[in-house]
Amino acid sequence: MHPITTMMLHIVILAATFTAAQCFQLNMTQFYEMPPLYDLDDYDRCLQELNGQASTYCFVRAEVQPDESVAAWRAIAEISQYDRHHFDHRQLYFGLCLRDCEASLAGLNKSELEALQAGLLSENAKVNVYLDLFSMEANNRQRHQRLTNACLNWRLQRRGFGVLAKSVVEYCDEAGQQVEDDAWNLTFYGILGTLLILACLGSLVDLHLKRGRHDKMLKERDHYKTPPKSTAQQVLLTFSVARNWYRLNQEPSGKIGRELRFLDCFKFFAMFMVIFAHTNWVIYESAISNPQDPERLLHTAAGTLLVSGSLITVTFFVISGLLLTINWLAVSRSLESKKDTWSFGQYAVLFVKFNIFRYIRLTVPYAFVLLMSGVYFENAGGPLWRHIFEREQLACRRNWWTNLLYINNFVRTDERCLLQGWYLAADTHSFVLSLVLLMLGHRFVRWSKQLYAGILGLFVVVPMVLTYARNYYPIFVPTPQTQKDSFIGDRQFTEFYTSSLMNFGTYFCGVLAALVYDQLALKQYKLRELKSFQLLWFTLIPVGILWLFSAHPIFQHYYVPPSAIWGALYAGLQRNIWGFGLGIFIVGMASKVGWIFRKFCCLPIFRILGRLTYGAFIVHLLVARIVLATVREPIYFGTGMMFAFIFFTVTVSYLCSFLLAIFLELPVSSFLKLMR
Repeated sequence: MHPITTMMLHIVILAATFTAAQCFQLNMTQFYEMPPLYDLDDYDRCLQELNGQASTYCFVRAEVQPDESVAAWRAIAEISQYDRHHFDHRQLYFGLCLRDCEASLAGLNKSELEALQAGLLSENAKVNVYLDLFSMEANNRQRHQRLTNACLNWRLQRRGFGVLAKSVVEYCDEAGQQVEDDAWNLTFYGILGTLLILACLGSLVDLHLKRGRHDKMLKERDHYKTPPKSTAQQVLLTFSVARNWYRLNQEPSGKIGRELRFLDCFKFFAMFMVIFAHTNWVIYESAISNPQDPERLLHTAAGTLLVSGSLITVTFFVISGLLLTINWLAVSRSLESKKDTWSFGQYAVLFVKFNIFRYIRLTVPYAFVLLMSGVYFENAGGPLWRHIFEREQLACRRNWWTNLLYINNFVRTDERCLLQGWYLAADTHSFVLSLVLLMLGHRFVRWSKQLYAGILGLFVVVPMVLTYARNYYPIFVPTPQTQKDSFIGDRQFTEFYTSSLMNFGTYFCGVLAALVYDQLALKQYKLRELKSFQLLWFTLIPVGILWLFSAHPIFQHYYVPPSAIWGALYAGLQRNIWGFGLGIFIVGMASKVGWIFRKFCCLPIFRILGRLTYGAFIVHLLVARIVLATVREPIYFGTGMMFAFIFFTVTVSYLCSFLLAIFLELPVSSFLKLMR
């Protein structure tokens, strides 16, 4: 049977199996006995009516208090116990216009008002993180605490829910508030202006040199490939817009570059899936009018696929390990031709150079986005603007240094700036350790195979041991409430998912894939002519899909926790098997296995999209937050709405990445080449 026929048969059987899977049935009668998660007054009317005189709008966090005699509480307790699939329906979010609250409570006597007081919400650690970030709102909390608590409890009682809730004011907005530019804002504007001036100067100098060239037979593209003789001009031309466009669009050079050009397609589609997941997360963080639908979705096979989608991140670890190793092999061989044996000092110098060049190349655009993330500007959204967007601004102003030191995946993890930056931290740690191992393998060639095999085995076992010893859940589950709380206080996310130790094995799979690819190239082994390998390669596609569903028995098992031993074994294998399989897949494609799949992945459009992936990665959450922070009332979570937000975020993220590449990322890369 032809490999592609076999693959399609596997996919059909797999689809039929999971289509037949039974779904969890949510009791909708019981569901509607609970109060809605969000109750938002009209933000614009509150602050604009009566010309905004004495108008205050407060965003309030509330937590329903237990009362077994009330049907609403029994429904909350029953539905919220499925915490891996459901929101915590005790946690409520109110947007209160204080003028309306005062009018609603005006007819109540003192004893009735006192009965509506359930107390201050002070013991919720996740809420307290927000309160600490919004410490400037302390006076508003003290001033409006009793009014807001009575108001929201009056609404809960009047609407027949019969429960009371403790509450705390997160922040308040008043009519006529203005934001003044501070040193942070002015620094950003100054750097932005400097980049625009340099781009203009570099482009004008480039145009002048182009028009003044004497060789009229020289093609336009050749002009942009040819550096000027003057060092000053070379530095200035790194900012030329036209020259950077040609750099962005240039074809890969060399045999290795041509054989690995399919990686640009991998990077783009992996980035699309990352933006897909992160946009859904920010939607969860905003206001949803139908939380029952995403909750029911998570009980299906599609829900398992969404949870297992976190394996997509492994793609970037594998590709990073692969590219590091290819660069190392190229540099080490060029130096070997000059000298047979290396001293410790030579290894040390090379280690420092690798890390410094990588740090500058990644950190300069990253730092610019960090700076932009902390810029204050007036509330362009509504009641959720500060909750979703300003919280990020405050965290960036406070903890930017953890990102620039790449320690943000284990330091101040409850106040993350650019949450996706955990990957850059873990990737940096993996880069450093892998480079050390490659140098050891180079120095002790005789023992290199044993060293690499031992390291791979070790970092398959380490996640198993840590999962068992620290009682982690076998898979990372981004629960609805965890996403709504922006992963604050989530031990599984911080210690299990984003840990460098838990991810290094997948990075090293990329290192091994590059070493295998290098040996195949040196020996000129025609892997594509081996039919057994072609069968293996095509089989990896349905097997990979099946592996995404391997978490189904664990994730959809509601009542009994998984076995500690079997759970630990799965935790060590889930990511590493995916990384190992992806390594084989990449080696096969580099050896020109893959037929139409490889041809598609090598399309020229992916050359640009793949190179814009890093910029899209560091900026996409900022775009998603700006879009969803403008929500003024709960939105309906449906397929059409979800994909509209996702495609908008993808499009704007890549446009922003294009500007970042032209004005900053490519100039930095070109400048580093001049320094070598």
